[in-house]
Amino acid sequence: MKKLIICLLAIVGLYMNHASAQQKGDFYLGGNLGVNVTSVSVSGESASAAEFGIAPEIGYFVTDRFMLGLGLSYNIASGDAATHAFTIGPKFSYYAPICDNLYYTPSLEVAFAYGSSAGLNMSGFGLGLSCFGLEFRPSKHFGFSASILSVNYVMLSRYGVTINNVGLNISASPTIGFKYYF
Repeated sequence: MKKLIICLLAIVGLYMNHASAQQKGDFYLGGNLGVNVTSVSVSGESASAAEFGIAPEIGYFVTDRFMLGLGLSYNIASGDAATHAFTIGPKFSYYAPICDNLYYTPSLEVAFAYGSSAGLNMSGFGLGLSCFGLEFRPSKHFGFSASILSVNYVMLSRYGVTINNVGLNISASPTIGFKYYF
């Protein structure tokens, strides 16, 4: 009888943990850290670059499973000249349950962008679409996220010079993040 009661309590606990995830009014603090190293060799000439990024964010579930957040990011890349990039803007995500504590989380980001490289400063905007994001919630207050497929567009300009950059990341540089829910 004791084993049956303990099993029932465990099932109820798991259900309550699952039911409390991503409900209207939930807040979270989180972010991503990333490191990417690239090396290219063409006709005996080689070049390499390293990139480091940090992206804190805060979010609020405006309805069950629909999150509105604000994200900041800073990236620095080495190479012939160091490149610095800063973005700030809203993020929209939908949380679709796959199974207990695992969610499919596609998201859309719109951001103001500022970049600097070799003494040239430019500003503009960026769009990002994470097509294949996942979040695992091992407990009520903690979540781990990963994005494997994303499409990004950045447009920077300064005094008539415009730079358009479109990126498609497929597993080459996935992002991994952490979230604390309260």
